[in-house]
Amino acid sequence: MSAAACAAVLNAVHSPQPWVIGVGAAVGTLGSALSLRATTMLQTDETGGGGFDHVVPTAIRQLPSVTDYFTGRTDLFDHIRDLVLGPGLPRRWGRRARLRSAGQSGRLRVVMLSGRGGVGKTALAVRLGHALSTDFPDGQMYVDLRGASGSTPRAPADVLAMLLRDLGVDPGAIPEDLDDRTRLFRSRTADLRLLIVLDNARDEAQVEPLLPGASTSLVIVTSRPRLSGLDGGTSFELGVLEHDQAVELLGKIAGFPRVTAEPEAASQIVRSCGLLPLAVRIAGARLAARPGWSLENFARRLDSQHRRLGELRAGRLDVRTSITVGYDAQPAFNQRAFMVLALFNAPTFSVLPLQAAMDCTRAQAEQSMDELAEAQMLEWLGHDAVGESVYRYHDLVRDYAVELLTGEGLGEEERQAALGRVVGYCLHLAERVERLVTPGSHRQSGAAPRWSAPHEGGGPDTEPLDDLQQLAAEYEFLLCAVREALEAGMTTAASELASLLVAYQDTRALWSDWEQTQYPVLEACRADGDEIEAAVCLRDLAVLRRLQGRLSEAERFGLDALAIFDRFGKLADTADCLSNLGWLYRVRGEHDLARVYLERALTVAEDYGIQRTRGWVLQMRADLEIDVGALDLALALLHQSRETFEAIGERRGLGWTLRITGDVYREQERYNQALAQYEAAADLMRTFDDRRGIARILDAIGALHQRMGQTDDALTYYEDSLAAFRQLGDRQWQAYTLGALANLHATAGDAAKADSCRTEAAALLAGLSGVQAQPARRL
Repeated sequence: MSAAACAAVLNAVHSPQPWVIGVGAAVGTLGSALSLRATTMLQTDETGGGGFDHVVPTAIRQLPSVTDYFTGRTDLFDHIRDLVLGPGLPRRWGRRARLRSAGQSGRLRVVMLSGRGGVGKTALAVRLGHALSTDFPDGQMYVDLRGASGSTPRAPADVLAMLLRDLGVDPGAIPEDLDDRTRLFRSRTADLRLLIVLDNARDEAQVEPLLPGASTSLVIVTSRPRLSGLDGGTSFELGVLEHDQAVELLGKIAGFPRVTAEPEAASQIVRSCGLLPLAVRIAGARLAARPGWSLENFARRLDSQHRRLGELRAGRLDVRTSITVGYDAQPAFNQRAFMVLALFNAPTFSVLPLQAAMDCTRAQAEQSMDELAEAQMLEWLGHDAVGESVYRYHDLVRDYAVELLTGEGLGEEERQAALGRVVGYCLHLAERVERLVTPGSHRQSGAAPRWSAPHEGGGPDTEPLDDLQQLAAEYEFLLCAVREALEAGMTTAASELASLLVAYQDTRALWSDWEQTQYPVLEACRADGDEIEAAVCLRDLAVLRRLQGRLSEAERFGLDALAIFDRFGKLADTADCLSNLGWLYRVRGEHDLARVYLERALTVAEDYGIQRTRGWVLQMRADLEIDVGALDLALALLHQSRETFEAIGERRGLGWTLRITGDVYREQERYNQALAQYEAAADLMRTFDDRRGIARILDAIGALHQRMGQTDDALTYYEDSLAAFRQLGDRQWQAYTLGALANLHATAGDAAKADSCRTEAAALLAGLSGVQAQPARRL
């Protein structure tokens, strides 16, 4: 067909005559195919001809321009392009390939790009569209569906009318009914190779009527939620940029010389932007418009959570507006849930704190968080060790939630009530774990209210060990709860929670967390004049400092706590303080003083039936007797300790008693029995993930092999133990293990390694206050 003939057909198709309208509605596919084929031929005809110069090309080329600042996504871009072109297909389809390719089933037909606002979905979709345009020569169409723009989303019927007009259908021939428009659209596109970008889709219902029926076209859909209900395509969720990519984007906009001159400030800026492309783009635009600004000063402005969103605005680009669109689209329950989660500056959270904050059923909380994640208001990170879904805010989204929370979004009374319930949930969980780890504890019922989820049926109650695993999964959140409770003036609740966490922190040697929670609580208790709670903090800090080998501080804290407990008649707490001081003096080599304090502790524990404390004191007494060679007495005391722990179900304490029993057998050269005790102790400690206890057993087994003359095995166990103590940050036991290694190397004739171990051990001990010189600590 010549160009002139094509022009005649094109004019006929677009004729307003009634008979043409009727034919167009009846045989739309033929008209569309002729129209677009004529247009294509007019554009590609290189032979000239009298009619060519008089025809205006009307091919559909609607894609927006590609941004000059597009950065990253290279691997994803290439992957999607390869899926679209399909296996074995040419990069470009010629006219003769139309029939062969139309039935190709291996090619991707619908590409769905999802992700939060500002993550770069539209930019990637447009870039893909331009890159693939030659593979879809019948036209490239673009529609903003306005499903995430803050304005009213476009109705599918209206979009179809627009698409049909673009495809050459006379407006008068477009049916009124949505289904009729969908059928006509699919007929008109049945044999065409179109690329259609449907930007900012709201949901599947908005998109489904707009999909061509044939597989010869490609549709790229962008949306905030994943449109998992759409058939025939693959979904790709876009995340934020990599750090280096974000810096590159900043450099493209603000200028690479400025970014290169202040690399640390540039890095801080993109981190404050949460690596979100929109935010980085705005930051770059603001810097580009102000060449006199230093990146360091701008980074400092962005560092403030309360002003960050205000800074990330340039012209029509505004991060806050982008987040507001998603928030406004949520029902009232989800909006409130979105706010109350910001009560805690926690890195992650599960559904359980939200259930407490909202005082609702689990099903309601789960649905709310699922919907918020689907709308990209939260990020779903997967499941934790107990199968709970884990979520987090993007940094800038958290800033927005905090703005709402501190504004008029939640009244002060409602805010305090929600905070109290969440802290109450944390107290309930931590209390259950303490009872599991330290059964027989003397702790009385707390003054701060607890909150527990009502039993909703549908399954058995959780097993005890599930509580330990749940606390491990929620641990960071519980630490945040201590801080938030303090800031809200809930000192009693913060103090109780900090103390309840000690049992868990002790098993895992989480000494830094232990310290960072206890010191602020101690200051708050003193400020409130609460001597008892202050004494509890001092007692817990005394244990911590003793474990760390900082014995002078441990002694001071312990004696101060003991004086307060004595004065108020808190006998159980008094026994705890006495036993910890006795252990401290034993470590310091002051055996007579250690014996006095341990005897006093045992008397108080036995007089008042504090069985758990009795079991630990008997164990400490046995350790002291081993030091002085009274092995038979040590075994008798250990037997009593074991019976006490078994009676109250204190398995962790039992594990330590078995380990010390192994030490006695080792001293008595009953090596097989010693090893059996160590292995039994290790089994119990693994149950509670008692990492410090397991490291101590490794040392003990190393000493056992050394005593048996098995140097290689001893070396292996010592090195494993040393690695464990280094990981735990236990400088005291690193030094003791290095001392044992020094002796082992010296015996083996390796003086250089022995000297190296001694030097490192001395340096470690020198950094610990109150550790007196000793020949060696028994491992």
